Amino acid sequence: MRAIKLMPVVEALKRGKHFAIIAHIAPDGDTIGSCLALANFLMDHGKTVELYCHDAPPESLAFLQGIRNFVRPGESGGSQAHSAYYDAVVCLDCSDEGRLGDAAFLLKRTSCTINIDHHATNTLYAGINVVEPGVSSTAELVFDLIQEMDGDYFSLPVYEAIYTGIATDTGGFGFSNTTPAAHRIAAQVIEYGLDVDRLTRLLFRNTTLARVRLLAKVLDSLEMHCDDKVAFLMVSKVMLEEAGLDENNTEGIVNYGIDIVGVECAALFKEVEKDKTKVSLRTKGAVDASALAVKFGGGGHARAAGCLINAGIEEAKGQVLEALKGMLE
Repeated sequence: MRAIKLMPVVEALKRGKHFAIIAHIAPDGDTIGSCLALANFLMDHGKTVELYCHDAPPESLAFLQGIRNFVRPGESGGSQAHSAYYDAVVCLDCSDEGRLGDAAFLLKRTSCTINIDHHATNTLYAGINVVEPGVSSTAELVFDLIQEMDGDYFSLPVYEAIYTGIATDTGGFGFSNTTPAAHRIAAQVIEYGLDVDRLTRLLFRNTTLARVRLLAKVLDSLEMHCDDKVAFLMVSKVMLEEAGLDENNTEGIVNYGIDIVGVECAALFKEVEKDKTKVSLRTKGAVDASALAVKFGGGGHARAAGCLINAGIEEAKGQVLEALKGMLE
């Protein structure tokens, strides 16, 4: 069934020669890994590809081949896109046009738009939409796409990117979205020669002293609510400035809250501006993180989601807490 859904994508990519591939704003391992895997595969097959992302990719993923090829729309190096016309524009792990950020204009630079994603909240905004909420990650879908296009293809850099996407989105194959297929793909790429120890260290055991000091401050902000079923953590701009870090260095910190015994929902509130707060949500069985995020215009998955609230941290906490009380009753 998935092969049938992917066929229009296969045909478009085989037919075309020049493509744009877009990652979502505040990029994570899945969107970056998916983009690099597909881009490197296409270039290995004689295609030309331009990679776009509204925000710079995390430095923690700098080991992936081709990551320096991402262009931030509007910056030097990306101006050619304003006059470029692509055979197809491919959006990977982007649930709606808003997630494309400043790269959204690229959808108008082609007659063939492709949306490949695994978020249930996807708005099906492209001409070709392959959305599978039941898979572990978008990288899992990209792996299937590559197999459909060339089943004999092998490239270690491409499969490092695939593994990165799957491993990061499943929390090291530990979250509830981990599928049998995710393990089968991991087994296959390991058989190809992927160094699991190296990638595990780079992805999950590779922190800096500055990030450890930031973590100490964030954990000190811990608040417990609703009979200790809800854990709130905060990251202010001052915290980040004092640590000399940016928002990318907060990835995964929310998990410290959800890992507390008895907690059903954890939220990390990150100050973007004085009246704008980004919220990362993690939940267990009692709360649907996606349903909570949707209340604030966000989205995601049942156990991991996020949203942007037009309010300061304190007001944002109050709004999320009020919504949670109704969901926990």
